[in-house]
Amino acid sequence: MSVVEVEQRGRVLHIALNRPEKRNTLNAEVNHQLREAFQTFAEDGELWVAVLSGNGPDFCAGVDLTTSASGGGPKTWPGGITREFECWKPIVAALHGHVLGGGLELALCADFRVGDETTRLGAPEVRWGLMQGAGATQRLPRIVPFAVALEMLLTGDPIDAARAERIGLLNHVVPAGGALERAFELAERLCARAPLGVRRAKEAAYRGWDQPLPDGLRTEMLLSRLLAGTADLDEGRRAFLERRDPVWQAR
Repeated sequence: MSVVEVEQRGRVLHIALNRPEKRNTLNAEVNHQLREAFQTFAEDGELWVAVLSGNGPDFCAGVDLTTSASGGGPKTWPGGITREFECWKPIVAALHGHVLGGGLELALCADFRVGDETTRLGAPEVRWGLMQGAGATQRLPRIVPFAVALEMLLTGDPIDAARAERIGLLNHVVPAGGALERAFELAERLCARAPLGVRRAKEAAYRGWDQPLPDGLRTEMLLSRLLAGTADLDEGRRAFLERRDPVWQAR
């Protein structure tokens, strides 16, 4: 049985953690298969959006500490997509149950996070003599207020879905069991937009995140110019004039 399931649904690639009996905890094999799946997504021109989810009662309860205790410590494992992975296509995470430790760090790599009412998100590493090592100390303060990020990182206490939505950590909260459906709805909305424009907008937002405003504006201008002369730009203009839905080609 594969520990990461991959299924293509039109332009959307569904990537699902598949260790439900282990609460989808992360080990070297999971991280390796995650990296392969997302590398395929990044390189395949027919795929425009990825949806990441977890099978079973939890999205991901963190690192598999039983594997760590047997000698394959987390610092020796591949980083999945938490390090040295760059992709300008949108990624949507569908979250439920526990989203803890490495699971939170994995969810932070997504551009959109949809949770259901059962979702609890936390970074408990400091409770066990560790610290966060797969991006939480860097990504979390860029997404939520700094004091809230510090509270989560330094106490290790989880927060519920309602608070996560209030602070912007979750884009949407839905009834229990509905996160994956809402994530696919969002993915289809993204697929209906011009794919090259979506990718350049994502790139501009991330590259400009910590740039001074004048530098960020230059980044935006340079990336927007890359769309000039594309078939999709011409199609968008024609579709607007003809009052019809555009048919995108991603070129």
